[in-house]
Amino acid sequence: MVKFTTLMLGAGAATMAAAAPAIMAASNSTGCTFTDAASVKSKKTSCSNIILKSITVPAGETLDLTELNDGTTVTFEGTTTFEFKEWEGPLISVSGSAITVKGGSGHVINGNGAKWWDGEGSNGGKTKPKFFYAHSLKKNSKISGLNVKNTPVQGFSINSSEDLTLDGITIDNSAGADQGHNTDAFDVGSSTGITISGAKVYNQDDCLAINSGTDITFTGGYCSGGHGLSIGSVGGRDDNTVSNVKITNTKVVDSDNGVRIKTVYDATGKVSGVTYSGITLSNIAKYGIVIEQDYENGSPTGEPTTGVPITGLTVENVKGSVSSDAVPIYILCGSGSCSDWTWTGNSITGGEKSSKCSGIPSAASC
Repeated sequence: MVKFTTLMLGAGAATMAAAAPAIMAASNSTGCTFTDAASVKSKKTSCSNIILKSITVPAGETLDLTELNDGTTVTFEGTTTFEFKEWEGPLISVSGSAITVKGGSGHVINGNGAKWWDGEGSNGGKTKPKFFYAHSLKKNSKISGLNVKNTPVQGFSINSSEDLTLDGITIDNSAGADQGHNTDAFDVGSSTGITISGAKVYNQDDCLAINSGTDITFTGGYCSGGHGLSIGSVGGRDDNTVSNVKITNTKVVDSDNGVRIKTVYDATGKVSGVTYSGITLSNIAKYGIVIEQDYENGSPTGEPTTGVPITGLTVENVKGSVSSDAVPIYILCGSGSCSDWTWTGNSITGGEKSSKCSGIPSAASC
């Protein structure tokens, strides 16, 4: 169902609306309120101000906000939910130029992840839909203030986007602590000019994973329960370059890892100009800082390869603590493939120092 809200200007306007409501609805640009997914898909280009009010999306369907008119604003209100079906998704997809997506007061977007969670994530079990495709969003588009719960697997997939800001987004998958898996919060690929600020994430995989892209900033975040702030894995895709990335002023707590760079074993690509600065760690279970060139789908080989060099890396003011059986810093680089690093002001307490580090640039320590 769609309701068009029209601004009336006197008796003449009211008479015209009564005589030709279909024309008024089609031409109105002040706002449309949608209450079902089918109307969103069929009428999304009829308004520049779209309000999504308490929509339940049918099983196996996407809340389709692709190819919106330039400058469209989309506001989520009430509770958005999704019925169950095994499929790949996404549950929501948005594309266009100069698009604004925001959350209204008290809204919730509930992915109903518990219907899919089985402890296997995207590695098996039920086929699970990805949550939100932010694909081909361009020209200063913005997604802000969304309150998300219970994504079945990966959260925000950012791909082929330019000049996109994601601000003040909360992703709460804490209910999936035992069964949720691969619930990455933000996955970035083949995009440029991406800023993610003020995110609050409670999940069971990477808080951030940048697989490829340039000019990317993640700042002011809070990450709990997952796998930390990751570059990679890099390699084995169509686009295998990560450059000019700044990850700053973020807290990582109760997670497997803090700072993480992982390049794929025996692959090719490039990681350059990455900065981690002002990262605070607390109760990290595995690695405070881990940089490895032997990644192979969650099972590192222990033998680094040199096809994806890591150059121009800055790690500064990464401070905090790891658990007693964790490793504060682990670096495993191939011969000469990690170079031109800056390593200052880092202090990680607890755990046991690794004896397996190798290929460490002279500026760094392990």
